[in-house]
Amino acid sequence: MALASLLLFLLAMALGATTLWLGHKRRRPVVPLGYAHALTALSALTLLAVRVFTGPQNLLLNSAFFLFLLAALGGLFTLAVRRRDEPIVLPLILLHALAAVVAALLLLAGVNAGG
Repeated sequence: MALASLLLFLLAMALGATTLWLGHKRRRPVVPLGYAHALTALSALTLLAVRVFTGPQNLLLNSAFFLFLLAALGGLFTLAVRRRDEPIVLPLILLHALAAVVAALLLLAGVNAGG
């Protein structure tokens, strides 16, 4: 389950990077791609939550879950402060992405450790 979560998070990260790149290039957000990014990440977070709360204790997976949860809240906050058809708020998005990348590395380490 942790491996499936990792693969979904990697897909969500690719969608997020594409959304950021296209949004920066077009100077306005790409809303449908952003929703696909959010839904994929929330699906991955749900899978990881099931693993964390029902499986054996794994500090790396627990840490990854907590950090992904913070990244998800950061993404929701970014969405909440952005007005329709305005440019993206780059510092918030970069912080959101940094948290997700660190969490993905923790998740990868947890999967490699047998999680």
